[in-house]
Amino acid sequence: MNTIFIIIDTLRRDHLGCYGNDWIQTPNLDALARKSVVFENAYLGSYPCMPARRDMWTGRFEFPWRGWGPLETTDPDIAKIVTQNGHTSMVISDHYHMWERGSGNYFFNFSGAEFIRGQENDLWITDPDIPVEFPGDPERMARHALRPGSFARYKRNTAHFRVEQDYFAPQVFRKASEWVERNRAQKDFFLMLEVFDPHEPFDPPYPYDEMYNPGYTGNRFIWPTYGKSDLYSEEELKEIRALYAGEVTMVDRWLGHLLDTVEHLGLMDDTMIIAATDHGHLFGEHGMIGKPWSDLGDSNMYQELAHVPLLIYHPNGQKGKRVSHLVQPVDLFATVLDGFNIPLPAGTHGLSLLPYILHADEGAPIRQTAVFGRYGEAMNITDGEWTLYVWPPTEKNEPLNWYSPLPPQFGDVRVNDDFDGVHYSARVTRGPMSSTLYNVKDDPQQEHNLFAERPEIVERLKTSLREFLTSINAPREQLIRLGLEDAAPPL
Repeated sequence: MNTIFIIIDTLRRDHLGCYGNDWIQTPNLDALARKSVVFENAYLGSYPCMPARRDMWTGRFEFPWRGWGPLETTDPDIAKIVTQNGHTSMVISDHYHMWERGSGNYFFNFSGAEFIRGQENDLWITDPDIPVEFPGDPERMARHALRPGSFARYKRNTAHFRVEQDYFAPQVFRKASEWVERNRAQKDFFLMLEVFDPHEPFDPPYPYDEMYNPGYTGNRFIWPTYGKSDLYSEEELKEIRALYAGEVTMVDRWLGHLLDTVEHLGLMDDTMIIAATDHGHLFGEHGMIGKPWSDLGDSNMYQELAHVPLLIYHPNGQKGKRVSHLVQPVDLFATVLDGFNIPLPAGTHGLSLLPYILHADEGAPIRQTAVFGRYGEAMNITDGEWTLYVWPPTEKNEPLNWYSPLPPQFGDVRVNDDFDGVHYSARVTRGPMSSTLYNVKDDPQQEHNLFAERPEIVERLKTSLREFLTSINAPREQLIRLGLEDAAPPL
């Protein structure tokens, strides 16, 4: 059985028709959902982009040990495992983080790789004579867009775009369709697609740029600043949302191109298709925009960020079945290997989702809770009804270690020069956040913090979080940092 694994970056669950959205056009994802198993309670694990990918590539949670970085030499790399078991593997991607400094070794073990150049801050075209014009007030563009030359670099990279097919998502899906056609006779191939859209810059071509807010003539912030959303007027926020929605519809259209190719070639009867994402994005909810960090304000991983879409099509699977059990990205590693009849490596944190997909009944849950987080910030736990954000009780945010021979290459993590062969001692500055509790079933917008009112739920979820960290052999200092365990040595 072939496997096509599609990671669509920053795809919000509540922006898809198959999850109840009636505003944004996603006909191809909706059609795929009708043939697939739809997971209602998929939650992210490690956050954001590259930590989420390490969860998927290795089947192990990253966030208790380190943050954004490359695969470690000891990691059970999904591409290496699949390839060593005799399968042709290919990755096609415009996700430039996959080949940049500090994270760029995720593609090394595929049989083949094709990179679509030019996304976001990709160091590509240097021609100095390409004009650069900001579509909105430069002072309100994202901080990384305003690094020396960043926006100019993006404009240089995309200056040759003339028609829709030139844009990034169309390129990825067209290349994938061509690869499938050329390799259709390969037995049990593994195709990984990395689609950076609808991640910002929110810069879709016509007609997507006018599809959801026609007639707008104001500032167009294709690269909005992470943090407080009151930096933008309501009309400006409406346009930002509309540009994102346009990118979602563009991605959907070209996903349809790939699905049509697979159908046309007669491969739907012999191919599993996974459509997943890494995380969502805020567009004014909770007074925030983007993927806020703790030093930018309220950085809880609210539902808009953490509750993610997941569709899995299998020729022998249940059509249109909706699974309510909790699942996470680490389970996709196990699902892919199970599809190829490859045993799981020791220490895998996830379990295969194929039993949910192949059997008519929902079966027993593979986990009672889902735990997720960003290295050095809160750890978060949900049982599908209640979500608890556990912040360190003091702003000192200690103790904390970074488990990798490669220290952090960028971001707000700082390490001391004390690597002992296992870890560095680390520091992450955090804002004045405190632990919160929400009933996400009754209060999906998370407007009512019930932390003080429901101490029994808080303690139950803290106990579950402590048990989870212990079960995966997480560093003990994480429990101490979060106030889940005393600093005294265990008996």
